[in-house]
Amino acid sequence: NNWPKDTPDRLSRGGMDNMPWILQYIYNHDVLTGSRTIDYFTCHIYPQGGDSGSDLSEKTELLRNRDTRQLWDRTYADESWIKVPVMLIPRLKDAVSTYYPGTKIGITEYNWGAENSINGATAQADILGIFGREGVDLATRWTTPDGTSPVFKAMQLYRNYDGKRSTFGDTSISDTVPSPDNLSSFAAIRRSDRSLTIMVINKDLTGTTPLTVTLQHVRSGASAQIWQLTSANSITQIDPVAVTDSKLQTMLPAQSITLFIIPAKK
Repeated sequence: NNWPKDTPDRLSRGGMDNMPWILQYIYNHDVLTGSRTIDYFTCHIYPQGGDSGSDLSEKTELLRNRDTRQLWDRTYADESWIKVPVMLIPRLKDAVSTYYPGTKIGITEYNWGAENSINGATAQADILGIFGREGVDLATRWTTPDGTSPVFKAMQLYRNYDGKRSTFGDTSISDTVPSPDNLSSFAAIRRSDRSLTIMVINKDLTGTTPLTVTLQHVRSGASAQIWQLTSANSITQIDPVAVTDSKLQTMLPAQSITLFIIPAKK
């Protein structure tokens, strides 16, 4: 990685980061003792550009939209004092693969701020989608958001969007977008009923955004149910949209989170 290798702590470990060094040390110990002392390799992360707080200036909201990339994007240079790619999830996976294969990974503290704002909610929805897509085994937010907050409702869209414990899918499938800084999307099949679930996060601060979803290698039903969270701070079921020729089209409100549920074709 691009971190300086001449700091005193690194020099004492032959230039290694602290966490991989600890992981290697534990692995060597476990080989010698014939035991496994850890199941998860975890760390904490808080964005360092001021966006982990409550600032809702346009500059900070746009940064909050972008810098969830530090969780997964190997090319994204952190825009705070860090200045280099954090690529946290790949970094954890690489360390495990190199120093203790078979160990699960986790992020045991994180918070992207703006808990009482839709901007914080879109960041939270983006983060949960990233955790699922990238294969994070364990994650805990610091702290539990208030049950009336937009951030809490962003989490609820994944785990209980209809008040009946209905959830986002549990088998992730490929989902690509032109620019995750403006709009991100995550897709999964729900094993209980084979429905396709798609979470679309519109990060645009103003105006509506046209959306076209093109389905491939999926046998879908004729329409999609829609549940949506906007700045009005209410999870609302809106009119379904037709799926025609493996496509659905609609308009997304600014700074919104929209869950599409498409039943499997019978």
